[in-house]
Amino acid sequence: MKIIDKYILKRYLVTFSVMLIMFIPIGITIDVSEKVNKMIEKKIPLTDILVYYGDFTVYFANLLFPIFLFLSIIWFTSKLANNTEIIAILSSGISFARFLRPFIYGAVIVSIFALLMGFFLIPQASKGFNDFRYQNLKGNSQTRETSDILDKLKRR
Repeated sequence: MKIIDKYILKRYLVTFSVMLIMFIPIGITIDVSEKVNKMIEKKIPLTDILVYYGDFTVYFANLLFPIFLFLSIIWFTSKLANNTEIIAILSSGISFARFLRPFIYGAVIVSIFALLMGFFLIPQASKGFNDFRYQNLKGNSQTRETSDILDKLKRR
């Protein structure tokens, strides 16, 4: 792997990581603002909330992984073009196919990472995330309405 490959690959993976690190706290903040009243009302223990947000972070990152990937490629490539680095690389005699090689390496690295997360981490996080939401956040209002409807049907 040549210096230019390492440079492009490093900049791409750093851009992708920064995108993840920037957007996940925004999603957590929005989720907290939506659910904080229910959590206080139901007096959910802090440890359960922290586990929920650990699972939520993994779930949310997996959910938005493709868009983060797309945005980081566009951001990174436009940054290279803005600094006229692409012109310099192609003018130095490197073919366009050779220029794309680090992008392919990056795609393989990110794909393997996503695949491993999808096999091992995401199923547990999704189960914990959905169980918490069902048990602590959705329970009473829906079951109360359902039991009222069932009581009305039984009276007939």
